[in-house]
Amino acid sequence: MSIEIKNVFKTYKNGDEYTEVLTNISLTIGDGEMVAITGPSGSGKSTLMNIIGCLDRPTKGSYLLEGQDTGGLNDKKLAAIRNEHIGFVFQSFNLLPQYTALENVELPMLYANTSPGVARKKAREALITLGLEQRIKYKPNQLSGGQKQRVAIARAIVNTPSVILADEPTGSLDSKTGKEVLEVFKTLNKSGKTVIIVTHDPAIASETNRAVKIKDGVIEEV
Repeated sequence: MSIEIKNVFKTYKNGDEYTEVLTNISLTIGDGEMVAITGPSGSGKSTLMNIIGCLDRPTKGSYLLEGQDTGGLNDKKLAAIRNEHIGFVFQSFNLLPQYTALENVELPMLYANTSPGVARKKAREALITLGLEQRIKYKPNQLSGGQKQRVAIARAIVNTPSVILADEPTGSLDSKTGKEVLEVFKTLNKSGKTVIIVTHDPAIASETNRAVKIKDGVIEEV
């Protein structure tokens, strides 16, 4: 699924003050690419990821997903795009503590009105694919950091999205576990997924096809 960002600005209003977080960003990511978005804290990289993930809208400019301009879509249609085409992975895992690994992975499918039986089967298959067959009934507090992130990745891919967006996915992990998680993303990319990783870690960025560096809301280098 191709991504095209054209002359995007993002400004936030706080009282009478306006803060420009992104300034005239243009970026194209081809179908099946693995790209890192890098930059220091506060550079605007997470804001850019939120726009790519249809979690936020540009103040100015356009965002085309597979050639479709998302600017004219209402919140319901944007939610449908997120659920059908985009998988999210976060640094903090965002797992629900009261649910097992299996139940956490089932959730996106249940939101998409998948029948409970099918959701359970697909969730189990995703967890097995990620090497968590023995942890299916475990709750998050019974899992290591790497296992939690694998559950989060299983949840992100269970609806077979075209695009995986990962925001600092190795930030809470030790270097060995981080490398293992990165290998999971590389495998997903080889299977045809477009993978976009937001990271401040140059070692992670160097493992992708291309790194886009942002500083003070501007693309500094590709």
